Amino acid sequence: MASSGAQSIAIDECMDLAFVGEIARQQHIGFIGNLHVTSALFEQTENPTADTRRCLDSARDIPGYVFGLGGPITQHIDTERLDEAIAEYYQSRQR
Repeated sequence: MASSGAQSIAIDECMDLAFVGEIARQQHIGFIGNLHVTSALFEQTENPTADTRRCLDSARDIPGYVFGLGGPITQHIDTERLDEAIAEYYQSRQR
């Protein structure tokens, strides 16, 4: 995908941010991802705040990274957990 001529790519929740970031850096493209929607918001087996922090910390020094969800939001997620992830994102911008 990265070498297809795209300006950016979206990655799913299973992709390693550092790995994708290196490819994106080499190809001079942006990328978005990859909050673990399934485990943080749907199954509730991961802490959404910690997973947001994982994403932001993993990609902090990679140009072109955009924080985003690694999968679709369905009607069955816990919206309070999504609110926690969003709050962590906004707090990180103030640091």
